[in-house]
Amino acid sequence: MISASVFNESLMLNATFNNAEPFRHVVIDNFFTASFCERLLNDFPDFEARYALNEMGKVGAKAVRMDVRDISECYCGLDKQIQTPEFLTLISQITGIPDLLYDGEYVGGGTHENRHSQGLDAHIDFNYHPSTGWHRRLNLIVYLNPVWEESWGGCLALQSNPWDVEKNETTKILPLFNRAVIFETNEVSWHGFDVISLPPERQDLSRRSFAIYLYTKERPNDERAASHATVYVPSGLPADLQEGEVITQGRLTDLRQRFQRMKSQLRFLYDREKNFSAQITSVENALNEARAMLSAGLQGYARQELVSGLWSDGWASREFSLKFCPTRTVKKLHLKAWVPQSLSVSQKLVLRLEGIDYSAIVKPGQVHHFNLAIQLPKGKSVTLDVSAGSDWKPGSDGVSSDDRPLAWHLVELILEHQ
Repeated sequence: MISASVFNESLMLNATFNNAEPFRHVVIDNFFTASFCERLLNDFPDFEARYALNEMGKVGAKAVRMDVRDISECYCGLDKQIQTPEFLTLISQITGIPDLLYDGEYVGGGTHENRHSQGLDAHIDFNYHPSTGWHRRLNLIVYLNPVWEESWGGCLALQSNPWDVEKNETTKILPLFNRAVIFETNEVSWHGFDVISLPPERQDLSRRSFAIYLYTKERPNDERAASHATVYVPSGLPADLQEGEVITQGRLTDLRQRFQRMKSQLRFLYDREKNFSAQITSVENALNEARAMLSAGLQGYARQELVSGLWSDGWASREFSLKFCPTRTVKKLHLKAWVPQSLSVSQKLVLRLEGIDYSAIVKPGQVHHFNLAIQLPKGKSVTLDVSAGSDWKPGSDGVSSDDRPLAWHLVELILEHQ
């Protein structure tokens, strides 16, 4: 399946990998045996719209099949091969990266087919596996194009820094049949390919490849970065665009495609930012609730042990509970509760402490003072419970997005000691 020459030349390939520019990579021709690569090409799946949805959910000119084991017996055999210790050790020898891990989910990998007009802006890949949390370390791509010319576009472009157009250094690799490219993935491994522009008589062709991504559980500290998704740098104006140039139909089409890709990426980033903001808000709310569980604002000499049914802003649910341990003897407990005006009916509050119930009917918009003359010895934990008859959701009137069930507001909770 893998050519014997790849095993025999692994040390030489390692030297090439380490010395390559603009970042570490190696190009290996005749990666598979000729007969096996022909089988991969013959079994390459047909282009289907359901596998060609882009980030915006629309059908594009790129189809990806990650269900490799379902494509054919040949691809199933390839899947079995690339997860063997023999294969992973070979790639480790070529790259110098030990303890490589196979991704059985093929996240982003599998068969890739790119048609006429499809391009891929320079980008760095997501850096952590979404399920396992492993570090993404290597891309391995094998091209399956018996015929391809550089003038057609679609050449893999490894770039030093696409943000700096003037200083950006690029290495281009023609996607020829049975040619493998292995390159490291980190925060500077920018790569992509120019828009595919096939001549009219060859538009039956497409750019085909098979890709896998390899991971490790750890990576050097100086290569670590915060988790991120794939980051793209949209292509700018064509480098050969000149002042006074007459814009032909072909040039106009190219410019429109460039701006459309830029707009699509901006829309994608906008939607992703909204999603991140929603996640951050959810985490903040959870943290606020956790903080509230640690403190009920109890004033006096006591150690608070457990709080439930209380939010950080003082609002309580229908069932509030506070367990605390006085460090001095208590002779009185004062609790001030306010019932929101928004409740349509009076609120019944039942306060329970040391097996005794104290109840009150509080009208909407009013404050009630519970003043309990009760002896609580120091060093003994006690639980204060408050039950309410009803609650109210601020968001129910459409004015607020607050959907918490609120029953009353804890204004003050004070212990008076001997």
